[in-house]
Order: sequence, then structure tokens, then C-alpha cells
Amino acid sequence: MLAEEVKERVQSAYSQLLETRELTPRYGQRQMIAEIVNTLAVLVGNESVEPPICVVEAGTGTGKTLAYLLAVVPLAQRLGYKVIVSTATIALQEQVVCKDIPEILASCDLEFSFAIAKGRGRYLCLSKLDMLLQGSDSLQAMM
Repeated sequence: MLAEEVKERVQSAYSQLLETRELTPRYGQRQMIAEIVNTLAVLVGNESVEPPICVVEAGTGTGKTLAYLLAVVPLAQRLGYKVIVSTATIALQEQVVCKDIPEILASCDLEFSFAIAKGRGRYLCLSKLDMLLQGSDSLQAMM
């Protein structure tokens, strides 16, 4: 069950972002945020559960990136987790780092740090990510 505090922080951050950017709330964005938060909340305190899947499909410019960031940051902060965002394109990577995250930091009362990590191919290595998720402290997993 998701703590009421986290729900309130997500809702507050969304409201602040809309107000700062002088936008009106959109049902689709609220639905995306709610689905992402609810999917992640299933795992809270219940690591033995089969990880749920949440697929969000929407057109360009609908706010998917802002939706998942606004959903995950308060929950990760509450749980003391770090978040990894992997993008399919360099253009989206640049959008997240240069536009979306700074916009959230400037608009909302969410405070967090972020960094961009680029490998040789600039793509997430799934086998190394799996090693890290399995608890490997191996230097090989970090490279």
C-alpha cells in the first residue's frame, strides 16, 4: 500500500508543475502518473511479488517523461532508492537531462540530484544491469 504522504507529494508536484508552466491538467497525464505510481507501489514492502508491468503508450508531446518522473521521484525518495532512466535515443536522453528534470526541479518542491551516464555505445548494457540488480559488487558490473 502506498503511503498517503507519497500520493500527496506526487499530486503536489504535478499541481506545482502545471501552475508554474501555466498549463491545465489533462486526464491522460493524471492517468499515466496514477498507473505508474500504483504499479510501483505494488512492490513496496512486497519484494516477493512478481514484478508488475505497466505499459504507457501515448503520442509525442503528451508528457510521458514528466509523468514517470513525477511518479517515481517521490516514491524513490520515500524508500531511499535510486532511479535509473534509460532512453532509446540520444535525443530523448538530452531532453530528459536538459529540459524535463531541470523543469521539475525549478517548478516543484522536489529536490534530488541527477547525472547522465554514457557508455561506449551510449546504451544500457542489460547483462551489467542484471549483475547490479542481483547484488553483484563486482567492478565488472560497474564498467
